[in-house]
Amino acid sequence: MDWLVSLAVAVPLVALGTAFVRDYRGFRSSFYQPRLGPPSEAAEQRYGPVLRLTGWLFIVLPLYPLAFETVRLFL
Repeated sequence: MDWLVSLAVAVPLVALGTAFVRDYRGFRSSFYQPRLGPPSEAAEQRYGPVLRLTGWLFIVLPLYPLAFETVRLFL
């Protein structure tokens, strides 16, 4: 049961992190875009790396409990 809970938490967080990292349909740039249209290069340079790092954290961190529960499942 704990494995299913870990999986249920990990899947949406990994999807959210992937949307941040890949800028899926402008998802990442919508956080620092001041108006309609493409984001400015200065805003991308300023906020882009922080949001990409946040995306990678959303991808990597939920995998640790999932791996732990998988190992515990077979021991």
